[in-house]
Amino acid sequence: MDAPIPAADFLRYAKAQAGYGAHLLATHRRDLSGCCCHCGRSHPCERRVHGAQLLAHYADWPPEPDSA
Repeated sequence: MDAPIPAADFLRYAKAQAGYGAHLLATHRRDLSGCCCHCGRSHPCERRVHGAQLLAHYADWPPEPDSA
């Protein structure tokens, strides 16, 4: 398990993680009471924070080599 993964596989993984982060941000929004409309916890809930962290970390990876 010490071998690095191929670049194309990592880029596919990074794209999926960024997409999941965007999904969490879209579903865990603040409602009119200031709570998360999806889970009811105070805004920002930990799922929304996690989504923002995923998006910030993975969204800036370069595009896949065959799409450039």
